[in-house]
Amino acid sequence: MADAADRQLIRAINRALVLQLIRQEGPISRAAVARSTGLTQVTVGTITIELMAHGVVEEGAQAPSTGGRPATLLHLAPNSYLAVGMKVMEDHIVGAVTDLEGGAIAEADLPLTDIDPDAVVSTISRLLDLLIERAGTQRAKILGVGIGLAGVVDGRAGICRYSPFLGWHDVRLAELAERALGVPVLIENDVNTLALAERWFGAGHDVSDFVLVTLGRGVGLGIVADGRLYRGARGGAGEFGHTVVDGSDRPCVCGNIGCLEATVAEPALVAAARTLLGSPTHPADADELYRLIPDTPALRPLFRVAGKMLGRALANLVNLFAPALMIVSGEGIRAGDVLLDPLREELEARVFEGLRGTYRLVVEPLPDAAWARGAASLVLGELFEMPTHTQADLLWSRENVS
Repeated sequence: MADAADRQLIRAINRALVLQLIRQEGPISRAAVARSTGLTQVTVGTITIELMAHGVVEEGAQAPSTGGRPATLLHLAPNSYLAVGMKVMEDHIVGAVTDLEGGAIAEADLPLTDIDPDAVVSTISRLLDLLIERAGTQRAKILGVGIGLAGVVDGRAGICRYSPFLGWHDVRLAELAERALGVPVLIENDVNTLALAERWFGAGHDVSDFVLVTLGRGVGLGIVADGRLYRGARGGAGEFGHTVVDGSDRPCVCGNIGCLEATVAEPALVAAARTLLGSPTHPADADELYRLIPDTPALRPLFRVAGKMLGRALANLVNLFAPALMIVSGEGIRAGDVLLDPLREELEARVFEGLRGTYRLVVEPLPDAAWARGAASLVLGELFEMPTHTQADLLWSRENVS
């Protein structure tokens, strides 16, 4: 006999089936929902009563009569609740508000002058107030807040296990933020949140298997497998920048030798460019480095090597995961063809012959707001996606009834 946890999970699975179908196919009748999901009409009726009580689903027009009593159609109420997402960086936090379909409602950002966890949470709280004001809404309509940040993030436990940029170890960020904000909080690695954004409303929409690689200060990886984000044990999957690449003996900030980041991340490229140009201070940063590329032929071999290293690493991803789509984004793509042409050449040359032509490569810039919308997708995922554990009922257990 199923115990309480099993029954709770079954209810959550059935509810997700119904709600996802209404979101995708609505307006739709209860009978059509029952036929498509395989649930009984009694079960569908019970679930829709609950969804309507929460205000997430509404009744609308009636279906054309086929001789009997016309059915009343159900549809999602996208503005019944709002989701908030935030991306935490070293010097600022960017946030976005979306409706239940992921549509952008408002955006805002605030500077971050102190990276102590309590100070970061205080800034998160002020940013939520600003976002609520700009969205013209009330806190009671905020279904939840998703937070993305760099590092090893154990989203299920709500703990940032390690963030090299913030210097955090085992910070219970979800708990701290939830107490301060008074709404449910979900946390995740920031590249994973960007992968979610692509899954919900970007190039990865309707693609079940894809990888997202971000280039910038580090090299990140988000993996979507069979339609779901792959997180690994304790949220540790995706440390792509710390895979060791052949032909590199450069020391990495992590303490290892020959990591991909030690060759292709922005700090490594800036340092190598200074050596090439014989200057201890120029380029001053990555922005200046990218500006120098068109008129500085001496930098081209540097970026060609970096592009080849990246292409080789991407080929390993294809050979390991056989994704239908590979998305490359982040600040690093500003280098342009001097980096991307050798990347494409090496990728094609190194992919296993049987996998050539099976994937599509997309290179696209994604602004900070897209990362924040991805963090909001954490909340949408809890609402719509199929739960795999009883904790997936988190938002509903908080009685968000209007």
